Amino acid sequence: MAERQDERVAEFARELREGPEPSDRSLKEIVNDLRPQLQELAGKQVELAKTELAPVGKKAGIATGLLVAGAVFMLVFLIFLSLTGVYLFGQVLGLGLTLGALIVTVILLLVGGALLGVGAVILRGLDPKPRRTINALQQNVEWIKGRIR
Repeated sequence: MAERQDERVAEFARELREGPEPSDRSLKEIVNDLRPQLQELAGKQVELAKTELAPVGKKAGIATGLLVAGAVFMLVFLIFLSLTGVYLFGQVLGLGLTLGALIVTVILLLVGGALLGVGAVILRGLDPKPRRTINALQQNVEWIKGRIR
């Protein structure tokens, strides 16, 4: 049994030194044989890219939702700020409705600003580049170049 393994190791070493056997097949035949494998490889690459980008898309969706919510609060802030200005000028610094509208305006400003800030931080932290997919594609190109030579 050890002798058989030694023979296999020697044969493998010989194949590594000598390279593959020359082929009588044309380049067209070789490419036609590789086509299904390349199509499957391309499909797997697309699947890998989708898998890799799904979490980034989810975070981008959440961040976008927070930005929209923050924008809505900021719009309401502007409305209340306008109402505050109207009450302020209408009652010339009276402490009734003006103070209440000003307090609500400040609260809306703080909430809207916080939502906008959190959404912006999340968007800045995202890395949309599918690095594993790019690396796999580069490896595949190198492999194909090696097979064609």
